[in-house]
Amino acid sequence: MKRALGLMLIIAIAIAGLLSLRGMMPFMPVFGTSMEPELKAGNLILIKEISPSDVKEGDIIVFNVPGPVREHYDYPPVVAHRVIRVNTDNGITFRTKGDNVAGEEPFTVRAQDLRGQVSKQIPYLGFPLLYLQSKYGTIFAIVALCLFTLFLYAEELSRGRQKVHMGIFAPVLEEQRQVSQELGQKVVGVEQAMGKFAQAMELYAQHLQSHTSAIQGLSAASQELTKSAAEQNKVLTSLGKVVEEMGTKQRAIEPMPPITKPILPVEEPMEPIEPVKEPVLVRRKVSPRWGTGLSREDWLEQRIYSARP
Repeated sequence: MKRALGLMLIIAIAIAGLLSLRGMMPFMPVFGTSMEPELKAGNLILIKEISPSDVKEGDIIVFNVPGPVREHYDYPPVVAHRVIRVNTDNGITFRTKGDNVAGEEPFTVRAQDLRGQVSKQIPYLGFPLLYLQSKYGTIFAIVALCLFTLFLYAEELSRGRQKVHMGIFAPVLEEQRQVSQELGQKVVGVEQAMGKFAQAMELYAQHLQSHTSAIQGLSAASQELTKSAAEQNKVLTSLGKVVEEMGTKQRAIEPMPPITKPILPVEEPMEPIEPVKEPVLVRRKVSPRWGTGLSREDWLEQRIYSARP
């Protein structure tokens, strides 16, 4: 109920805005600058009813422009201008003029075209109504009204759509759900297989890296062996040269005469060795304890001291 009232309120506001552009409401926006500085474009003016006989010169009145005049002079449907003269011959008519316009209106305002008199104006409040008068403003108002209606009744529309889907497309949706589950299972299997393949590739890469490292180590070892073999060849070559030089020098030395007498080493005289004297054991007589009157400890101590040399 609240949503329906809100929608009706929005529609009523839109209709009132459109009617105000036609001068059919007690308010209307100021269209142009013909009444500046008294009435500025974009302001909202309030219209009060007035009898044609009460209109006097200097009043700002709101009146409808007849269709032929509107088409011929390109006037808006409703105009608010100042009265410069009131004619009472053959009925009441008015001559009007805009404050910011040089000449008066090219037509006479009839009493039946009078809508009222301007009482007040509200600044800037007429711009939305002026925008609605344009082509893009009308399109915007229609689209906004449709979107607002959809927003208000979105829940009901969603329920209806679900009912339609459940009633008509239920078998198709069930089949689609089963197909989706099967595809999901297949995707999971493929992902697992890809994971295992990735692990195998990682192990292969590790083995390949280890083989590469071993080959690099063997290559470095072979290079070291080649270097050591080259150094050994250099050493052997230098030794061969040294041996060859020594042989050349030995051949150049004269041969020594043969030794006829053996050369014996001279023996040095040895000092006489003194004979080792054997130690002489001295035996001392120790008196027995029972004749001394000493205790066993004192007797042993006396015996030990008496045994010393």
